[in-house]
Amino acid sequence: MINKMRVALVLPCALSYAMAASVSLGTVSARGNILVDNYKVLSNATLFDGTVVGTGQASAMLRLDNDARITMATESRGALHRDRLVLQLGEAEFAAPTSFQIEANGLHVAPSQPNSRAVVSMRAQNSVDVGALTGSFSVTNDQGVLLATLRTGQSISFGAQADGDSSACTGTGTISSESGNYFITIASTGIKYELTAPNLGKLMGSLVGQTVAIKGNIVSGATPAGGVTAVIAVENFRTPASGATTAETLLISGRLIVSGVAGRVTGVSATYEPRNPAGVP
Repeated sequence: MINKMRVALVLPCALSYAMAASVSLGTVSARGNILVDNYKVLSNATLFDGTVVGTGQASAMLRLDNDARITMATESRGALHRDRLVLQLGEAEFAAPTSFQIEANGLHVAPSQPNSRAVVSMRAQNSVDVGALTGSFSVTNDQGVLLATLRTGQSISFGAQADGDSSACTGTGTISSESGNYFITIASTGIKYELTAPNLGKLMGSLVGQTVAIKGNIVSGATPAGGVTAVIAVENFRTPASGATTAETLLISGRLIVSGVAGRVTGVSATYEPRNPAGVP
């Protein structure tokens, strides 16, 4: 009798877990065929946690119960979860509450205010483009480091590194100096970063006010001076002005050493190698 009661108790529990696992998150619709968990679907389907949606020649609209709206472009693919869409290929435009985000190659794009809309694209070599259409968005990496803050009309591109490091940062902007610190304001976004490198004063002192193309990495945990977005450890740079193809670039390679005190850079080990590259880093 006791065993029968145990079975009777376990069965409803099992059913409740199964029902919870299959709770709908919303629907997807398209004017044509789409793939839902690798099954070809015509017109529309129900979405669940973990559902993978793939588009071919038709775009798809995802309408979620949390009021998120996502338009996946043609030839795109992404995995849907309760709090995010993991973009695996192609492009997605979305408007969503601040609790929802799009993840692409280790980057997390989330709205910073209501009624914000952005487009996120994952291109060749897993490079990621982010553009804010309305409102504002934050872009962070897997460690939660803020890489960029985008407002209406601003966009930024992130190039993937061989090791998948989403802290890689490239851009062209104007060099400035304040209280002995050096900064770059990216022309395309207006975002300002602090720069760090060995002998930075000697490298950047003559470039204040000039336009410079840089390549580097966001320093995780570092606290930038002046309350700017983040600190970039510069790998290489050059001035993309007339005659830029023959301008010398100082390549900086080495290991950034961060102390146990969060955000304090205690030293950098680096080597220098002058080169004359033909392209922007």
